[in-house]
Amino acid sequence: MSLEKISAAITWIVVSGFSLYIMWESGQFSLIYIIFTLLLCLVFFGLWTYITKDNEAASHSIKIWSAAILLYFVIIALYFTIPVTFVAIFMVIFSAVTRHFMSFRSAVLITPLLALPLYFIYTYYWQRNGVIINTFLYWTFNLFALVMVNTSLREREARLEAELTTRQLEATQALLNEAVKQGERVRIARNIHDLLGHHLTALTIHLQVASRKSEGDVKDSVEQCHQLARLLLSDVREAVSDIRDKSKLDLEASIFSMLNKLPKLSFSLDIDKNIQIEDIQIADAIIKAVQETITNTLKHAQGKTISVSLNYAACDDDVRKPNNQCKQLLVDISNDGKMPKNIEQGNGLTGIKERLAALQGKVKFKIDAGKFHTQLVIPVSQHD
Repeated sequence: MSLEKISAAITWIVVSGFSLYIMWESGQFSLIYIIFTLLLCLVFFGLWTYITKDNEAASHSIKIWSAAILLYFVIIALYFTIPVTFVAIFMVIFSAVTRHFMSFRSAVLITPLLALPLYFIYTYYWQRNGVIINTFLYWTFNLFALVMVNTSLREREARLEAELTTRQLEATQALLNEAVKQGERVRIARNIHDLLGHHLTALTIHLQVASRKSEGDVKDSVEQCHQLARLLLSDVREAVSDIRDKSKLDLEASIFSMLNKLPKLSFSLDIDKNIQIEDIQIADAIIKAVQETITNTLKHAQGKTISVSLNYAACDDDVRKPNNQCKQLLVDISNDGKMPKNIEQGNGLTGIKERLAALQGKVKFKIDAGKFHTQLVIPVSQHD
């Protein structure tokens, strides 16, 4: 539990306990009446716990709104059953809760409606004097609690934004480092192939010609040198291939660094081990799509799981080029949580489309089985 929830729970215990104790000591209320009041206090705590579950009640679902309305009327019922005005502290707790499922502006506007029942009930039902002062004071307490919770939520969002930005920078930095290493490996491999490989090929050809023109022991020596040259050429080609293979970008490590140990978020990665990405732009487009999904999951959908899968598939005919072997990179990034009724493409989703368009790829957004899917199709051509 967070400190906010712990402090609210302690406040509930103290207010409920003192209220019941005062009612018991006064001798004016029956045991059944006190038990009924205790049940109302327990209902209050149960509803409050439900609304603030997972420290994130920022859900506009009907269930949350229904629980909030019911909680409000439970507090009104407590006003009618408990004769002391400090029970209005429950309304202060409720005021703090309102910021979780409505905007700060709306929450501020309804604070008078939250404070006024205290005045009317304790003035006309309990026949108390001077309640107007208590009403005004508790209204200021409501505002104070609301401002504090709003500040806490904004700080939490800022920390989350900073965490996501940091992880994105780390993933981008990792890609850039890999790109630098990749460029250096490719340069070395190209130089070995172009210089040493060509010279060894020429040497092999000359030794083959010399072998045909020579006789006796000289011919045997030349053929032996020819075999050694061919073996050395084969080793050079194998070394060049090995260097190029090691120049592939480690996309899985970059994605893992973004998803690992994020708060309240579990993830699964299904990446084909045969996938080899050399183009930094393709890797960056995938990284940015995953980052946008993380942001939407935590900030907007309030989801708890993210799944990322990368696989190869044959190219469609409309993207296949002549004399090319073409494969498509299929990327599916999905998240759960609060699903929108209609998919409205904001800056984040539009940015994904623009990056895919630059790569001659396609992107599709859809909702399926309670999950939001971002599906990328990136053609990767391989020349014969």
